[in-house]
Amino acid sequence: MDLYERRGPQVLFHGHTTRGRFIMTDGHDHDCGCDDETLTRRAFAGGCGATLAFALAGTTPEAVAGANADTNMEELLGDKPTDWDRFGKDDELGRLNLLGSEEAFAGMRAATRSGAKGIQRFSLQLSQTGEVIESTTDTGDPAFPPRTPARRDNTTPVEPDSLAGGMKFVDDKFAADAFLQGTTHVDALGHAWYGERIYNGFSARTTEAVKEFDTGLLGTQDDDALQETDNDDELEPVETTRGLSKAGIGNVGDSGVAGRAVLLDVGRALDSVSDDEGRLPLGYGITYEDLMETADAQGTQIRDRDILLVRTGAVERTRDPDAEWKPLDEPGIVYSDDLYEFVYERDIPYIGADNLAVEKVVQQIDATGDGDSETFIIPLHGAFLRDMGVQLNEILDLRELSAACAEDGIYEFLFTAAPLNIERATGSPVNPLVLKATRKGDDGEERGED
Repeated sequence: MDLYERRGPQVLFHGHTTRGRFIMTDGHDHDCGCDDETLTRRAFAGGCGATLAFALAGTTPEAVAGANADTNMEELLGDKPTDWDRFGKDDELGRLNLLGSEEAFAGMRAATRSGAKGIQRFSLQLSQTGEVIESTTDTGDPAFPPRTPARRDNTTPVEPDSLAGGMKFVDDKFAADAFLQGTTHVDALGHAWYGERIYNGFSARTTEAVKEFDTGLLGTQDDDALQETDNDDELEPVETTRGLSKAGIGNVGDSGVAGRAVLLDVGRALDSVSDDEGRLPLGYGITYEDLMETADAQGTQIRDRDILLVRTGAVERTRDPDAEWKPLDEPGIVYSDDLYEFVYERDIPYIGADNLAVEKVVQQIDATGDGDSETFIIPLHGAFLRDMGVQLNEILDLRELSAACAEDGIYEFLFTAAPLNIERATGSPVNPLVLKATRKGDDGEERGED
């Protein structure tokens, strides 16, 4: 069954962005570039993508539009404490200010608890293949619509001539748009907000500050790399760009991240709802209670200023041809007052997960306490990025780390990361590195705690 086409007895769902209308019919009636039989990935990204993805996640364009009303987020979070001005009125780094020497030392103690021969190393970056996921069981690079996978290509000739002395080399570049948040990445604090203020009270207008360049460079300027246009191969000069003048990802690139982290392997802990591979089902909302139950089951202590990593199994589905995956119906953390209070009171500075958004994208929340739930889209981005200054790390590859933790029962480790220092960017690719103690060292001997 195609990812962007869901058939019932007589119903075919197709969607449109604001360029057109959304219909639910036994056919297809719009000029987005797709035919009547199947909705291609090109049509998805070019005109049908975001709205249809919401439909596949169980909501409608009307509900999505309503969920984005500022009043809903204000009602949900308006009376909650924030970290604005906590680190100074000009601060753009947020809770990474809390990760100092003591926190790095706590991470190193966790990594070395089994001695010099009992340390394992894990990279948490998902590889970039350039493969587009066109159906529920395709394998490829997961990306939030309308972001697309990046593809690199050689820029040097086939069988290049030798340089002086006999050396040869091959060079390459990204030949398709490379979205900075299209792979394993960290969100900037200015990436998402509600109302007219981003993190620390800076104006939302600071997210679109214009920069002019003396030298123009050829490049694409469309929203995504798959749009249908009459001049697909024609590039335009890029002489001005918009970006964040406050709370950009460069601040995190400057500081880096190092501290004690814990893995909450919710997929394995909730074996009553997960599949045989320990992957949560599509559409599952991870509650605060689920997180605490997982910590208890693992015997994991969450300390103040800990970095939290959450495994759902979602990214693993994108590399498994026998597993179903839908971009906006992934399992993820859901909002609750208890969760907000826990993250706030524990001074959690950084949360990562193996899905597109850390949280469940579409959530039903009773914002006013009157018993009526409303649809919210990524509300925890507002709570964590905007209000608390908590960094979010998305699309982590936790397969090998989680398997090692499950084998030896050690779920604490040293976590380090540094996104690319890209001026004014809303996010950046990152390759987090974990150093973890193990009960069996590289000499094969069982290790105790030193």
